[in-house]
Amino acid sequence: MPDKLYNLSQLQELAGGSDDFVNSMVETFLEYTPGQLDDMIKSYECGDLDQLGAIAHKIKPNIDLFAITNIYHQIRLVEEHGKNNINSPELESSLQEVSKVLQEVFKQLEQR
Repeated sequence: MPDKLYNLSQLQELAGGSDDFVNSMVETFLEYTPGQLDDMIKSYECGDLDQLGAIAHKIKPNIDLFAITNIYHQIRLVEEHGKNNINSPELESSLQEVSKVLQEVFKQLEQR
């Protein structure tokens, strides 16, 4: 996945030109989201789909803000299936894709 999987233009617009704000938001994302992703995977592995859906709900705004469009639909499916207690092949594959893409986004943001 060599191309950037995120786009900061929406965040930059929200920041009104403040690089400090953008950098702070990126740092906050990198500080909290990897742990949330780990918790989401653990919740799935433990069969706690309610918790899985709740964590996906917390991560979703960041995926939107950072314009990580590759997983826009997958995070919503994970959230919906989790909240509705639906364990399906789509849930597992969506969770795997969310994890794969976010791991790469973390690397890309750390190197920006």
